[in-house]
Amino acid sequence: MSVTRLAIVTETYLPDINGVANSLHQLLVNLDPQRFDIRIYRPQPRQAWQPRWPEYWCRGMRIPMYPDLQLGLPRRHWLIQRWQSWLPDVVYIATEGPLGMSALRAARRLGVPVVSAFHTNFHRYGDYYGLGWIRRATVAWLRYFHNQTRLTLVPSEDSALALHEVGIKRVAVLLHGVDGRHFHPSKRCTQLRQSWGAGPVLLYVGRIAGEKNIPVAIRTYQQLRQVHAGLRLVMVGDGPLRASLQRQHPDIVFTGVLTGDALARHYASADALVFPSLTETFGLVTLEAMASGLPVAAYCHAAARQFVRSGHNGELADDDTEASFQRACERLLAGDCVQQGRNARVAAEAADWAAIAEQFEHYLLAVMQPASGPQNRVQSVV
Repeated sequence: MSVTRLAIVTETYLPDINGVANSLHQLLVNLDPQRFDIRIYRPQPRQAWQPRWPEYWCRGMRIPMYPDLQLGLPRRHWLIQRWQSWLPDVVYIATEGPLGMSALRAARRLGVPVVSAFHTNFHRYGDYYGLGWIRRATVAWLRYFHNQTRLTLVPSEDSALALHEVGIKRVAVLLHGVDGRHFHPSKRCTQLRQSWGAGPVLLYVGRIAGEKNIPVAIRTYQQLRQVHAGLRLVMVGDGPLRASLQRQHPDIVFTGVLTGDALARHYASADALVFPSLTETFGLVTLEAMASGLPVAAYCHAAARQFVRSGHNGELADDDTEASFQRACERLLAGDCVQQGRNARVAAEAADWAAIAEQFEHYLLAVMQPASGPQNRVQSVV
């Protein structure tokens, strides 16, 4: 069995705490170690980290409004030097920053095929920060970047269609999965649950920032409190809105960032997840909540569209309005959250990382074939 040399280029990876880093790690962990020789190229982590695979670190710079993340600086010659002594069979670029562009140019110089990923709707974020004017430029950059790769992988059909509409070609879906052993209903903590009170508990997990539509979650919670006595909202995560919201809403529990068993306990100890974001390419928290036995109220996009069935394991808003999201949450609380949570767990169990890694392997091997070869014809979903 031949071994494939796989170079991973990314601006974010563990120990960073975000969906891109976590999903990339799960994907790599589930690849067959007998078939893949993996090396990772990334900005130097800002905290202690013991790599699982060989990692090569470069300098990074912090991202405005995202101080917990960083961009890798352009390093084309640095990559060429390393790849001349260890030539990859294929390069997977997980992020579209300066380091990703350097990797694209280095791979082209060395004749190595490239697969890219699209994880974050940066072109939509500007609307939430008063920077809508940069949308056209951002879309142009994404189109330029991804159309130079053999294939762009996206985590949902929504994202694939959106990229097709802006002129990005050769797009295919690679869903995210969930660790169903870590996120499990058995992690429910009676003491934690009791600390929140006797009423229903709604949970939000994610960045507490404008692009996540946080005000909709809070206004929905305030509306529902008028009907459901003792209702509590618990918000897990951090971000630029947290400090002001925490001062304005002392009745809401703000936990800050949680990881590991603490995060799993919070999921399993709530009654439902409310996730009002409209900017997700996937929304990994949706699957984490469902694996933990929680029904989900969300807009009909990304992971929610793929996995949530209204009246069965959650509720989807009928459209993208705030009123529709509120009605979805009302329906959820009026129904049987316990049974819907059981159904949610069953649905999440089907999102197995091993199967997703096998599909990823298929995509990688396909683009490694000669450009005219029949196996290189990876079908786009749009």
